[in-house]
Amino acid sequence: MIPNNSPWIQQLKRTRPVVPLEADARADVAIVGGGIAGAATAFFTLRDTEQSVILLEADKVAHGATGHNAGQITSYFERPLSELAQEFGLELAIDGQRSVESAWKLIDQIVEEAGLQTPLYRFTGYTGLSTLEQVLLHLKDNRCRADGGLPVETMIVAEEWVERKDIPTEYKDLYGTVPQKDVLSLLETNNTDYVASLAFQKGCMNSALFTEELIGYLMTEYKGRFAFYEGSPVKTVRLKEGSGTLKVLAHMVEAQKIILCTNGFEHFSIVNEAGPEIDTAFHHSIAGRIGYMSGYIEPFDNPPAAVSYFPKTNERGGDPTGESYFYLTRRPHEGDKKSFHSLVCAGGPEKVLPSGADYSRAHSCSEDIRDEIDDFLRSNYSKHPGPETEYAFCWHGLMGYTPSGIRRVGPEPCNPALLYNLGCNGVGILPSVFGGKRISEFLQGKKMKPSLFDPHDQRR
Repeated sequence: MIPNNSPWIQQLKRTRPVVPLEADARADVAIVGGGIAGAATAFFTLRDTEQSVILLEADKVAHGATGHNAGQITSYFERPLSELAQEFGLELAIDGQRSVESAWKLIDQIVEEAGLQTPLYRFTGYTGLSTLEQVLLHLKDNRCRADGGLPVETMIVAEEWVERKDIPTEYKDLYGTVPQKDVLSLLETNNTDYVASLAFQKGCMNSALFTEELIGYLMTEYKGRFAFYEGSPVKTVRLKEGSGTLKVLAHMVEAQKIILCTNGFEHFSIVNEAGPEIDTAFHHSIAGRIGYMSGYIEPFDNPPAAVSYFPKTNERGGDPTGESYFYLTRRPHEGDKKSFHSLVCAGGPEKVLPSGADYSRAHSCSEDIRDEIDDFLRSNYSKHPGPETEYAFCWHGLMGYTPSGIRRVGPEPCNPALLYNLGCNGVGILPSVFGGKRISEFLQGKKMKPSLFDPHDQRR
């Protein structure tokens, strides 16, 4: 068995001691969760309001999903945009997509205002498609983007592809044709199964390092209004009319607003003394998936990149249109200070966490998972060094999936003293940051228009 060894956690090299909550406390806002969502929510709340904030983390900052992800920044939902438009209407779907993409600028604001040094790489990323069903699905999404006023993703299709003739003429303005060798070149593959490529802005960064650095900034910049405690798991969230309390270790925290910035699997209970029960509906509405990733070091011969591969065969289950996929990120290896190397990370395999089951980051990664990723890379990534590759890292992280597959951001309908910025849904960096900004607007008392991210009344 292989230890759960994340490169992002390794790069932290933190010396700050864990300081748990040691007495009762009070603040205007209590944030539960010290990952990127909690840190971003604290940043925008402190910057844009005069309210005091206390942030509580059960373990260490950024040691959850934030430190156990693929390090890739993407702006898509893990549901087709066209499907969201059909369910929620085109306007809400497009506003939601635009909101996620707005987080690129929000990250830039945070980096500039807080003076963060965490490297952020931004570039054109690619997605490889191998079936007509996949191509049609993404063309349908592109049509939604065009109809909603968003820039479309650039799609190219192989001239030699026989099934190209089956693409409806209504989509002819949404793609171009090139020799297949050009498609394969963009995808950095020799696998001729791939017949089309999408191009759009992607990026990568160590979100754990970003979060750790941002917390340090908040502790210094807002010394009088910000308190932060690690090793402080919440046991009970008790809601009243217009306020709430949290039982943390042996202490009580009082706050006017409580914001959950978690993956939804923490072992706490929610008691609503001012309305209908929330606890059962909340804890039963988040489904868990464990995502597995591995990475190896190679010479620094190629620029940063991010590629998603939707294979032709779908032996891992899921939707034949390509719901299951593998993803690759290549970036400079910041952990290597002596010479220049790239860190190539890949993932894709997932396991569903059974209802009520416990997840532990201490669990090992199996060799079977690592071999599955390696087999895929050797068949699809042309720059893979070969069967003797030594993987320096193999890790896993727990992702929380809401029923809609959309992040939950906003007040709890049964009691607005409780708010959410949770549910990573597999691609969490941009939605987490956008969610933090939106929460701060709720806290400012702004009148907010309906959003795709609004929590639903779970009594319905």
